[in-house]
Amino acid sequence: MRICAFGVRGDEVPYFQRWAARTENTVTMHPDYLTDQTLPLAAGYDGITSFQTVPYPSTVFSGMQQLKLRYLALRNAGYENVDLTAAAHHQVRVSYVPAYSPRAIAEFAVMSMLYLLRQAGAVQTALHDADYPLAKTFIGRELGDLTVGVVGSGRIGQAVIQILNGFGTRVLITDSHLPKNLALTFTPVSFEELLRQSDILTLHIPGDPENTNLLNEAAFAQMKPGALIVNTARPNLIDTAALLTHLRSGKLGGAAIDTFEHEADDLLQLAHGETFADPLWDELLAMPNVMLSPHIAYYTDTAVKNMVEQALDALVAFDQGVRVATELT
Repeated sequence: MRICAFGVRGDEVPYFQRWAARTENTVTMHPDYLTDQTLPLAAGYDGITSFQTVPYPSTVFSGMQQLKLRYLALRNAGYENVDLTAAAHHQVRVSYVPAYSPRAIAEFAVMSMLYLLRQAGAVQTALHDADYPLAKTFIGRELGDLTVGVVGSGRIGQAVIQILNGFGTRVLITDSHLPKNLALTFTPVSFEELLRQSDILTLHIPGDPENTNLLNEAAFAQMKPGALIVNTARPNLIDTAALLTHLRSGKLGGAAIDTFEHEADDLLQLAHGETFADPLWDELLAMPNVMLSPHIAYYTDTAVKNMVEQALDALVAFDQGVRVATELT
């Protein structure tokens, strides 16, 4: 099979090369995102794999149909940026990688909690200001003494619960489907009760339209004074303007944001060779009680290997007429 790979980063290259050598398939790699302008690079290939958070418009799928390209394997879990209706209309089958490494994201989420609890941002700010005495004054809190609300208890949420159980943390969850893992300790509550009781709230749900701005002005108003927010899930889950309002007032104690609300638009600007000027991002970045990261919670060697190999395996399965469990269309 001849595969054209888009959005390839340097860290992915060895995994592509090893997979191609092992399976005797051909993979041609490009760092460019998959767009109308780059799609011609895939002419003559049997399938495409790509990794990007910028949009896949309908014109990409009409172009794929014209090139007789029927398969697209995403190397990531999020697909709200993909026009699946257009893909189906143009007879392009799309797959994704829903669980490349739940543990990687879970560990990052808990690390973010610890960063906020120990006021590491304030400590670093003081040290950068050469105020060593001030840097020693930021007292922390212990994770094992607190209540963490986990919104979403799928693979990632369960990995978070498992780690928190090791700290002795009280864990609340809200989910329509409760984990069946009897080794996990948690208490199911309503979303409203979780907001009221949680010292830390961590998000692990998909970016479905009904989840847009799940944490909004009304939700923040119900939370405990000093509560912390962690989002390693999807960009649309938090109303950033409302988050900033409650950070400024001191109602919220801090936030760790790995998936920023406007990241798709901002990254699209960067993809076009520009810089982005986002006042919400800039204000968050200036706050010592906020930890910002550029959508890297998943980013470990294990996760990258799984993302590459599972996407490529899906393309081969498509080509061989085998059912693909991770198919979206």
